[in-house]
Amino acid sequence: MAVSSEDSATRVTASLTKEQYRVIRALAEKHKVSVSWLVRFAVGRLVEEADAVQLPLDLLRRP
Repeated sequence: MAVSSEDSATRVTASLTKEQYRVIRALAEKHKVSVSWLVRFAVGRLVEEADAVQLPLDLLRRP
């Protein structure tokens, strides 16, 4: 998943647990990428597989 200069971007803020951040940061260091790149990669994979993956949550249900 590559972001070109033609793509517009929207900034998103998400809170992670300390453990999630520790693991993400370690993965980023291991693969020599930024944490931001790794998060964008993960979101991109989820978006690409959205129709094929059954998440354990009802994302359409609103409180």
